[in-house]
Amino acid sequence: MSTTSTLVVRFEPDEKRAIEAAAEREGRSQNDIVREAVRAYAQRRTELRDRLIADAIREYKPVLDRLA
Repeated sequence: MSTTSTLVVRFEPDEKRAIEAAAEREGRSQNDIVREAVRAYAQRRTELRDRLIADAIREYKPVLDRLA
């Protein structure tokens, strides 16, 4: 069972117009547009974090191997 909760977010007028325009253009609700943007942001941040961790492990592998 899915539950939702309410979050109040204040947008600048130009941001609000952009959300409205995207919703109108795509035939979707403003909520859908904002939720998709949040999911995309979270995904990008996760990918960035994972890439940074992998890079650090690769760069510091000799040191990490000695510590193990």
